[in-house]
Amino acid sequence: MLISMTGFGRAILDASFGRIVVEIQCLNRKYLEVAISLPKELNRFDNEIRKWIGESISRGQVNIRVFLTPSDETLNQLLPDPAMLKRLKTAWTQIAKESGTDPQSINLPFLLENMPPSMLQSLAGDEKDCLSALKQCIEEAIAGVVEMKRREGQALMLDIGVRLKELDRLVHQIEELAPQSVVKQREKLKERILEVLAPGLELDERLLRELALFADRVDVSEEITRFYSHISQFHEILKTNRGPVGRKLDFLVQEIGREINTIGSKSADAGITRLVVDAKSELEKVREQIQNIE
Repeated sequence: MLISMTGFGRAILDASFGRIVVEIQCLNRKYLEVAISLPKELNRFDNEIRKWIGESISRGQVNIRVFLTPSDETLNQLLPDPAMLKRLKTAWTQIAKESGTDPQSINLPFLLENMPPSMLQSLAGDEKDCLSALKQCIEEAIAGVVEMKRREGQALMLDIGVRLKELDRLVHQIEELAPQSVVKQREKLKERILEVLAPGLELDERLLRELALFADRVDVSEEITRFYSHISQFHEILKTNRGPVGRKLDFLVQEIGREINTIGSKSADAGITRLVVDAKSELEKVREQIQNIE
């Protein structure tokens, strides 16, 4: 099953210390890139969050935003008492005077913004309980992301399947035209050689060998065989592989493109040329879809 690199998930959890809201957005990227936005009370859990993401998502840009709204009970328990605020104001005012800063800037918003780290951490509750609640909420958001990525991956697989079927049809037509095209090119070359020969002269054995070699050089049967092999591998990956397959499929698309280009360069037949152009167009659509696969 294919998995898209794009998806979105959101989860809300009411913990004893407050409400946690997690939003996760995934976008296309060649490698895994994780960007996390946390409230300062939860900054210490950055590494844990990256580990949880890596266990479920292997490729793409992952943007995570975590919001924390403390409960009324938690706020009431943790609000500093007036005596503490007076001591903080006295200390910061003294620092402001000694550093030449206007003491008037030491107001209530400043004091709350510069609360001691221990108070900021306690705002998020007990370390173990907080980590457990955060993990649960993030895992729920990840589950939503993965579900969306799978649904989109299924749609991509159906579209790619249609494109592969059309590619197969076009190359079958090329395969039918190829033998006749080789004969035509050989006959044209023979006619041109005869035009430059003196009247009455016959083709010698060396020229006949050159004609045979030319026919071999314009033969596209090997390219067609490799094309079918790559398409078969493509289908096998779509049916059986689990997990990230985007890079494998991208490599196969490159190899298929190489065979189609070689067929086009070898053949001078107008019908084959038109089929090659159509095949390139279909392959480009497959390539665009592959860029969305994890």
